Amino acid sequence: MLRVLHKIRRDLLANRKLGNYVWYAIGEILLVVTGILIALQINNWNEERIEQKQIREYALSLVGDLQRDIEMLVPVTKQIEHLIHLSGELALYMQGRSLADISNIDLYVYTRDPLYRPFEWNRAALEQLKSSGSLRQIKNQQLAMKISEYDALTKHLDQDYSNDENNIRQAADLAMQVVDMNYPEREQIVVYDDDSEEDLLAAFFDSNLYRQIKSDDLSLLTDEINEVRRATNNFISLGYYLKARPEIEIPRLRTNALEIIELINVEYRR
Repeated sequence: MLRVLHKIRRDLLANRKLGNYVWYAIGEILLVVTGILIALQINNWNEERIEQKQIREYALSLVGDLQRDIEMLVPVTKQIEHLIHLSGELALYMQGRSLADISNIDLYVYTRDPLYRPFEWNRAALEQLKSSGSLRQIKNQQLAMKISEYDALTKHLDQDYSNDENNIRQAADLAMQVVDMNYPEREQIVVYDDDSEEDLLAAFFDSNLYRQIKSDDLSLLTDEINEVRRATNNFISLGYYLKARPEIEIPRLRTNALEIIELINVEYRR
């Protein structure tokens, strides 16, 4: 091709056809420019193909991370629901009771070990999407929006956990000022609280161990009913603060995760 163009140019110059040569030169420039633009477009297509391939790999990895997140939420939700249940049971227990009617072992069971485990998000694929800029290059805007929403929800729940942890520790500190925790049978009592099952709590109160402990129970660390109520009120109020986690926030996040998984499967598993 270049040899043909060179011959045409030489013939035009030899025959002094300057007007035709100008048009030829313009045509040659346009041809070169067109070639450059085509080459750039091909390069862009290649880069786009490589980028979308990388996004696909990140997205498919994200599916695995989200599935592990959903599994992680199951025991955390159970623990939170158990704390809410304890809070409600404690509120019922304290209604209309005088100091003489309040048992140290009962308050010990209702207020012991109140923390729930922190959220352990699997964020590797999500962070790769964000740090590489791939999240902005996802063609399905609904998918990109859902991923950003999920990222925000996990951070919101992490902040909730931090606030819950502070509130729970404050309540636990107050409880330790009025409840004697020094039961030699505490390791046996833990068995009844294993896996945070509500029916195990009822089983403990119906057990020979409970009757044995209560027959020779430890005394409360105070003889002031107001101190006891101040400590128990903090635990009771925890139930109200925590309700949004299993009733609203965690279900919303789980739904969001399932929607992302479905969108990724439609978009990238074809």
